[in-house]
Amino acid sequence: MPRGRIPPLEVRLKALGGLTPLGPGEVTSQGRFRSTPAVAKAFLSLDTRRRGEVVAAGLRVLGLLEVEDATTDEQTP
Repeated sequence: MPRGRIPPLEVRLKALGGLTPLGPGEVTSQGRFRSTPAVAKAFLSLDTRRRGEVVAAGLRVLGLLEVEDATTDEQTP
């Protein structure tokens, strides 16, 4: 690749270990957290998509994020 040219997105993502592009409505973010070493190790061993799922699930359980339930409309008479 000639100097000064940016490689295509697919090439850059592959070079970063097979990452996938962000989906519609997705963002990346950094944050710090406190936990036991076992929890930190388990969390950091997850891929970024799975980490997001874990954070969202935890926020729902704590009541800090509304539960998105697609079956609600189907159950309503």
